[in-house]
Amino acid sequence: MMNTYDWFIARCKAVINHSRPPEPPMRVRLHEAGHAVVGYRFGYTQQGIMLREDDTGETSQQHATGMDDDMSGRLQVEMIISMAGFAVTLEYPEYRTDALRIGGDVQAELVRAAIIHRIDPAMGSTGEIMDAMWTRTRLATRNNKPLIQAVAARLDHYGFWTGEDIRRIIDECEKELDQ
Repeated sequence: MMNTYDWFIARCKAVINHSRPPEPPMRVRLHEAGHAVVGYRFGYTQQGIMLREDDTGETSQQHATGMDDDMSGRLQVEMIISMAGFAVTLEYPEYRTDALRIGGDVQAELVRAAIIHRIDPAMGSTGEIMDAMWTRTRLATRNNKPLIQAVAARLDHYGFWTGEDIRRIIDECEKELDQ
């Protein structure tokens, strides 16, 4: 295993020897594209994607709230969006070992599932809700796999994409896939 100093030196040499900075690993790009595309499909407004040079990422998005929002339904959608990155990563055998490292915060999903159970006990136990949301997440990511792949391909450098950038990328990719 490479120590931190050797990793840093190798990273510096890689940057110096390339005419442009190296691209982020595809597993991170797919993970963040999964969050963005699934959120987009559920009507969430993209605020941005950040890909960091430590090979981590973050996708931020929000949903306009109103007094008549169905809290249980909204929490379910947020669980699906949150689990989407992990689900996308698991679709690729070469990234499965990395998926556990970038799987996200399961604790937040358990809290959401417990709240959903309290709001709507008919949905089942917390575990049953987690299972149902995982099934829906896998379905959402599989149904959007070509778009997720296309968006991930466009996330070709470390840094930040604004919400406008993400919306434009998704729109362009949808048009290309429809042709």
